Amino acid sequence: MDYTAAQRAAIQTIDDPLLIVACAGSGKTQVISQRIIEILRRADVEPRNIVAFTFTEKAAAELKERVTNLVTAALGNMIGLAELFIGTMHGYALDALQTHVAETFKYGVLDDIQTRLLIDRHSRESGLTLTDAIVNGQAKKLRRYVNSRLYMQVTNILREDDVDANLLPGQLVDNLDAYRNLLHRLRYFDYTDLLRTVVDLLAEDPDDQMAGALVRHVRDHVRYVVVDEYQDTNPVPEQLIEKLCRFGANLCVVGDDDQTIYQWRGSAVANILTFVERRDGVQRVTLDDNFRSTKGIVALGKAVAEQNAGQRLDKNMAAAGHLQFDRGDMLALTFDDADEEARWICDRIGRLRGLPFLDQAGAQARGLSSSDFAVLFRSVSKDAGALVEEMKRREIPYVIKGLTRLFDAPEVQACVKCFQYVMRQVTTEDLTDAWLCADLGLTGDDLAHGIAVLDEARVWKPGERWGTYNIQRTYLRFLEELKLREETIPSADGTTRGELVFYNLGKFSQAISDFEQIYFQSDPQRKYEGFANWLVYQAPQYYAESDADVGYATPDAVTIATVHQAKGMQWPALFVPALRKNRFPSRRQGGLNVFHVIPQAAVPTRTGTGAPRPTRSACSTSP
Repeated sequence: MDYTAAQRAAIQTIDDPLLIVACAGSGKTQVISQRIIEILRRADVEPRNIVAFTFTEKAAAELKERVTNLVTAALGNMIGLAELFIGTMHGYALDALQTHVAETFKYGVLDDIQTRLLIDRHSRESGLTLTDAIVNGQAKKLRRYVNSRLYMQVTNILREDDVDANLLPGQLVDNLDAYRNLLHRLRYFDYTDLLRTVVDLLAEDPDDQMAGALVRHVRDHVRYVVVDEYQDTNPVPEQLIEKLCRFGANLCVVGDDDQTIYQWRGSAVANILTFVERRDGVQRVTLDDNFRSTKGIVALGKAVAEQNAGQRLDKNMAAAGHLQFDRGDMLALTFDDADEEARWICDRIGRLRGLPFLDQAGAQARGLSSSDFAVLFRSVSKDAGALVEEMKRREIPYVIKGLTRLFDAPEVQACVKCFQYVMRQVTTEDLTDAWLCADLGLTGDDLAHGIAVLDEARVWKPGERWGTYNIQRTYLRFLEELKLREETIPSADGTTRGELVFYNLGKFSQAISDFEQIYFQSDPQRKYEGFANWLVYQAPQYYAESDADVGYATPDAVTIATVHQAKGMQWPALFVPALRKNRFPSRRQGGLNVFHVIPQAAVPTRTGTGAPRPTRSACSTSP
């Protein structure tokens, strides 16, 4: 493969600390992969000597595949390649703890949804309902369900940021301790505690009774550390990086301060801005050729980024790809209301579908399909309603990334009725009507077979093992008895709708898994009752802006997502609607926020992050 001079410099810099400033579309994954190959060429290096961090599992999978292919081509079948770690920091932390720290072998890891379920279930023991929010000078206790997401954010900040503990209320410190004790009593890590624990253990001496094996492993084997998306790290990941390099490991960080989008979660862009000053002998290489975007896109991105002059790393973004830019490829439009905007977007998708598009230079042009389009919102739950309704009306296939608005889908609403039926909250007729209205090609006889499974779930037998009353098992048996098939579901285009329905049914299964992770050992009747009520009253709000994605293959459909969920993804045609003042970019809205609980002076790293000036027009970008 031909590399640019900057790419070659990054690949060949192995012995010095290295900062790779990688602009969008600059081929950083290929550069990181090739640099790993060059490290592996060294006679004294084994795969287990390298740790490479990515921001997402998707990015990790791509990097693993790229490295594996390059290793095979350049070095053949390498013994021990599986010991080369490529993945997220959370994945590394879990692997390290459960390999080297015996006390953590039986711990499980909770995602954000499961963590919130845990906090709500143990609302007092977790400290939730004992925590005060100060509103207009008056103390008000946080409430179960209503404020659990806020409390989770508070606990994360207190463990992730540089916090002045002397400025915290004693009660808040005690409640955080109570929450961490709850996690450890139940043998769970949440994402933050997972990193916090491994960082604390890595600070110990090599002969420490608990941490020694882990520290010695890092000392003896970790020689090269690579960190992608470095601009989005916060203090705890930065501490993990420092601990992995404490015995002299070479460090390479890769990122772009212009692409920092997680400051609202506490990421510290200062990490990348000051990297050269904080380390001796750092080499800096800038990859500023964009091989992915057109000249117009790059020019626009550059113009916006340069508004931060004096607060960013210097770089000269330039279009170097095969795509041509034509007038009309970028549009900035203003609409009277969301309905008009939604109609225009749907019209535009209709006109662009089938348009010839080149995925790469020299390839044969193909026609754009539904999955080549994406619509990105600041908040899908609050802003996407008009577009979703318009796409439904026109039968344009779409998927909403993660589990946002999952409970609006007719087939999922019918699933909710199943568990209401088990708890006798709805009748047989209500349940049947819900499934027939979902229009999945089912008959009354099909539903009768499924309802028989739900009738069995209504019967709680004394002395029966609680594991017998597994919600997931009931759900899967119900679907099996319906004999629902993707190819038999009515669809306007003959194929796509069945794919979308099964995609949503799979995501509903993820919601069941989240709930049962926390309530698996509960009394069966209480568990089913709690699940039915959770589906109706809490779950839609729990998943309102969930980043979770269950990993199923994405159908050929338009993607609707938030800008934050879209990190690391790309589409030939993109729409960014709802660019309203104070909404996108957003300013802090009314209602409770973390600084009603945490004194703002205690978290100085969070106080200076003001929102950029808002705009008012909607924007469309096409190939």
